[in-house]
Amino acid sequence: MKTKFPIIENAKRQARLCFRGMAIPVRILVEDSQCIIDVDYVRGVSDHKRYVMTEKVIKFNRTALKNLGKVKKEKVDPRYSGGEDTMIVPVGRPGSRERVEELAKQYGVVEHLEISPFNFKGVE
Repeated sequence: MKTKFPIIENAKRQARLCFRGMAIPVRILVEDSQCIIDVDYVRGVSDHKRYVMTEKVIKFNRTALKNLGKVKKEKVDPRYSGGEDTMIVPVGRPGSRERVEELAKQYGVVEHLEISPFNFKGVE
């Protein structure tokens, strides 16, 4: 297993936070009727139109960069993924007709005995 040293992980995190975004060069079409002072135009080869080269800045999600090394695991109820069955007296599959009938019978017995349903262990 790879050992992670806190000082190195902190340095990586600090380095990631130095970057705010990424600039992408973009050509913007300038109509013939427009004139922009102190700007060099770029001519298109195929269409001979005038363009201005600018940069579009795409900002990084700083929260995602901060938590890059951490993996979020969703907690799944083991009953849904086919794991353990937490019924006191397991009968049938969860949601099946057999299970519903058994639960109705158990609650009926508990109701007549006036005991806590958490102490019910079944009829011997």
